[in-house]
Amino acid sequence: MAGLFVFVASPAQYSTVGRSIQLSGSVGGAGSGSVSWVSIQLGAGGPTVKPNGRENWSWQGLIPNNIRPGQAFQIIVTASGVIQTKGWPEPEYETVDGQAVLNVVLENVVPELTVDSFQSPVVVTQFPYVFQLEGSASEAKPEIYGVPQVQYRIGNGAFVAASPVIGNAARWTAGVSVATKGDTVITVQASDNFGSVTTVQKTLTVLEYPMPTEVDPNVKTTLAGVPTTSSITSWTRLEPQCSNADIGSSSNARLFDPLWLMTRQWQIGEFQGEDTGSPVQARVRATGALLTRCYFGELPENNKAPPYDPTLEPLEAVVERRRMRPAGADDSRMLTLAVEAGLHFLRMLERNATAKKYRPAFLAHYVLQPPLTLSADDAGRRFVQTMVGRAPDARRLASAFRQPDSSQIVFDAALNIAAADRAPVQQVASAWLAWYDGLFTEPGAPSQDAWMPSRLEYAVSVATRLSADPQDALTFSASEFDGGRLDWSSFDINKTAGVDTTGDVYPIALTETTMPAPVSFHGAPAPRFWELEDAKIAYGLVSAGPADVAQMLMIEYASTYGNDWFVVPLNLPVGSVTRIDSLVVTDTFGVRSLLRPIGDPELPQPFFSLWQVSILRRAGESLGAELPTGERIGAPVPNLFFLPPTLGRTIDGAPLEDVLFMRDEMANMGWGIERSIESAIETPLKLASDPAQANSAPPPSTALPRYRLSTTVPDNWIPLLPVQPNNTDNAVSQLRPGAVLQPNSTAKPQFARSEVLKALSTQWLYDEEVPREGVHITRRRHMTRWIDGSTWVWTAFRSEVGTGEGSAGLRFDQIEDGGRSEQGFD
Repeated sequence: MAGLFVFVASPAQYSTVGRSIQLSGSVGGAGSGSVSWVSIQLGAGGPTVKPNGRENWSWQGLIPNNIRPGQAFQIIVTASGVIQTKGWPEPEYETVDGQAVLNVVLENVVPELTVDSFQSPVVVTQFPYVFQLEGSASEAKPEIYGVPQVQYRIGNGAFVAASPVIGNAARWTAGVSVATKGDTVITVQASDNFGSVTTVQKTLTVLEYPMPTEVDPNVKTTLAGVPTTSSITSWTRLEPQCSNADIGSSSNARLFDPLWLMTRQWQIGEFQGEDTGSPVQARVRATGALLTRCYFGELPENNKAPPYDPTLEPLEAVVERRRMRPAGADDSRMLTLAVEAGLHFLRMLERNATAKKYRPAFLAHYVLQPPLTLSADDAGRRFVQTMVGRAPDARRLASAFRQPDSSQIVFDAALNIAAADRAPVQQVASAWLAWYDGLFTEPGAPSQDAWMPSRLEYAVSVATRLSADPQDALTFSASEFDGGRLDWSSFDINKTAGVDTTGDVYPIALTETTMPAPVSFHGAPAPRFWELEDAKIAYGLVSAGPADVAQMLMIEYASTYGNDWFVVPLNLPVGSVTRIDSLVVTDTFGVRSLLRPIGDPELPQPFFSLWQVSILRRAGESLGAELPTGERIGAPVPNLFFLPPTLGRTIDGAPLEDVLFMRDEMANMGWGIERSIESAIETPLKLASDPAQANSAPPPSTALPRYRLSTTVPDNWIPLLPVQPNNTDNAVSQLRPGAVLQPNSTAKPQFARSEVLKALSTQWLYDEEVPREGVHITRRRHMTRWIDGSTWVWTAFRSEVGTGEGSAGLRFDQIEDGGRSEQGFD
């Protein structure tokens, strides 16, 4: 028997469809007849809808509520019509129909409901107990399903609608009131417009501490108003001691009052049944990233710092490095290096297998010349007199070998190097120049100098990013580094000015599974009863007074909870920033526990800040002020571990330069006292610094009074005069190197010879950087080895506390009469 053919074009068979669906298809087989009607049934026994069109039909609408999310159902399309079965002599028609069954699955979209953690158990003095219950509720495709409606109920009570948070449709809140003690089940459910419901249950335990009817005003209470008998004078600790020589007395472990011991165990919660297994495995998942940028000096806003690889360069060395090698033949620094390096070039030249030896030519052409000024010390003068005309000058060699416009070394024609020998000699010169430049690490440009003369300290910023999210771009600034050990505590997170790390390499995921190790310390309790403990430290024998609460708490904590801590090792690369994602601990019973990192928003606010870097506080900013990001200035940033490329051990040389900054309140000025400087042979050169010797000239033989305009100070006392720059605020003052008034009324400038004071010629010193205690700056050599085995040598400043205030004895307008003087004005 003929019939109609029903085709469904969309959706496909056995596919997943949404709550909002669009159907389309066609009907064939009518021939010379026609299609009377088409109907669509949504689910077996479900409602029937009529599509648009007949031969080509379509329908768009919503799946009815009786079909649940994730449920498989059928869409039945039925068509009816008539076809012509006989055309002559009398046409005849027959009613025919057709059907198509489409099997599909409804998408599983249900409300997503979360309930924030709340305190349980709680102790109250009276009922009801009222607290705020909060959470979030959302659902995919809100344009179809809408925002879920949240309801809650207490115990078996009726459901009550929760209130949405204004400005955040996904958040909800409800004021919950619990009137019974014990365990109360709080049920929260979220439902959408199609009847889908998600339910979350939480248990609240309420313990009652009834208040007495009549409260004695003299009774001590806690901060919550609960009476307490706690007192710093009633802390009693029991520590068994056996001083008997008989070992049997101590091994018996006799107990005279077992009931009292059980009462004490009940008092401290020993009977709560909290026995757990010991951790046997820990799996740590973390996100880490190496430092990628480094900026020297005070960081401006949004600066693109040069790249930095912490695996190749130790940060402390590149931050502290100062200029060491002489800049040219006129620079009298490190003459010993110039001679030794020049002789080393001759040794390398001798080892080269060339047809002709060019040692005499290089020695004659680049010989050490007499300096313009002789060294101030006898040892330096003797060294110069010995080496002049007898050794090559490495300063002149390096200047001749460096070719800024050519990568190939071009020799002077006066050396008469044969064409066949030019290539081997160039190879020797290139190797020597690479060795000479690699002896020390020095700032190659002013942008690589981290020393700030106006602050007498270093400043450096390093940066990286943990993801492509702008919030994960991190900049660490050490703005007040005095020299020494550059560790994590020297840095703060800079939220005001950040280094641009856009396009840098994204981090890698770290996963490490290890066995937790128990934390041990001297005097820790032994895990077994009969195990002999370390007798070097016995906390029970520590004497403590009745008011030494902190000491007694430390002893109690170390002896009672000292064996409850474990450490989980995590190998991290040097110069990295790491964020812990999860820690899963498996115990001896096979139970896995997820430990959330400190700072997780689901946890209460942490009070632990060890090894956490704080947000940088700049001058004038209030501690605790809120930033636009919601963070507070000076607050530690949780779950962020910064492992800078810190040096392990260094070999430190003796101070080559010693400068003392001192305030002179009598003269109303400051002094930069150069106590020693580096000589030409790399040894400290002591300078005279006694002002009394400078003014110890004998009086004239005449008995007439003598007027003295001013006293003098030694040449190594550089005056620092307070000035007010025109381009700064009125409250800011700086110290500027000046001149000293001489007895002949001329102003004689005191020229600085130390590297510290020479830097102040271009930048003035801020007045607050020289406090009453003064500042002591030294410059010395340092050497270390880095993780790749390379050797690093550099010169660095060290800033320390000075020796206090002092006086240069500077006086003006004096009348001297036979050894007796009357002072005028200072």
